[in-house]
Amino acid sequence: MLKRLLAWFVVLTLMAGIAAGLGYYKFNEIKNADAAAQASPEPMEAVATARARKGQWVARERAIGTVVATRQLELRNEIAGTIAKLGFKSGDIVEAGAMLVELDTRQEEAALASAEAEARLARLTLERRESLKNSAAFSAQELDNAREAFAGAQARARALQVAIDKKKIVAPFRARVGITDLQPGSYLEIGTLMTRLQGIDADAYIDFALPQDSTALIRKGTVVSFSMPGSHGQTHSATIVAEDDSVDANNRTVRFRASAAGFGELLRPGAFVDVIAVVSEPRDTVLVPLSAVRRSANGEHVFLIVEEEGKLRARTRTVETGVVDKDEIGIEKGISEGELVATSGSFKLRDGALVNTQSLKADGAAAGLN
Repeated sequence: MLKRLLAWFVVLTLMAGIAAGLGYYKFNEIKNADAAAQASPEPMEAVATARARKGQWVARERAIGTVVATRQLELRNEIAGTIAKLGFKSGDIVEAGAMLVELDTRQEEAALASAEAEARLARLTLERRESLKNSAAFSAQELDNAREAFAGAQARARALQVAIDKKKIVAPFRARVGITDLQPGSYLEIGTLMTRLQGIDADAYIDFALPQDSTALIRKGTVVSFSMPGSHGQTHSATIVAEDDSVDANNRTVRFRASAAGFGELLRPGAFVDVIAVVSEPRDTVLVPLSAVRRSANGEHVFLIVEEEGKLRARTRTVETGVVDKDEIGIEKGISEGELVATSGSFKLRDGALVNTQSLKADGAAAGLN
């Protein structure tokens, strides 16, 4: 019995020694890990920064504008007839007064010659009747008849000349001719669309529409900006010269027309341009770069860069944003002018993170952010 107790005592002693050894080893391991952690530097994130600045913003509306020539028309014939001559080709640029289409006028010209002969004869008859005023053979009735006959003959001749002139269609202004399939010998009914003329002038019109609740400040003389496709954001100015008489009942918009001075030959009629109109008075606000604002399930926030115990750390600040103006965004509530915010690289940050602005200082300075 004593031997058995002694054996158990030895076993328990060994187990206690092993447990004490393992505990001491684990203690030293944790102690060494803590020492290594304290010796290694805190992780640091590189970000660019910017100062929140005071600025002004205005509300802007963007619209798709359509280029319209200052002068344009559809070329149609008033009198039916057969094309005798065609003075243009599809896409030609024609000058004012250039002959475009000449219909066959042989029948009218023959009738005109007959009417002119009648007019000459009526004039001779009238002259003879007038020469008999002082003779016994004078008749006032015959003189009146001669005058009316002469006037009627002249009117018939003028009417035929007008018909001939209407069959000779000329360009009313300098313009580009549209594509047409007209050919000499084609018969045209009255009102046939022959082609379209788009005037080539120094200026061009831009038509666009804005929502009715955004038009309080838009009136004749207001300047808007526009950019052309492929212009890489380059904008130009146009001045509003007209507005529609009423609001469109279907989409509740108001149509405006702006004049783009000097763009008559650069803007092709029917093309679209991007129009931007200022629709509010300027208002003071705090502006930060657009890249400073982060979005999460809890709303929008920025990371303020603050100094704590000689180190720069990121602190989350919830904000309310306003309008976007190019690469900046207005902050309605949350930060004040002069506070430092993280911009490029802010997606890497968390609240309390140590930050380093030196590595991106050159980039930030080049962009005017620091």
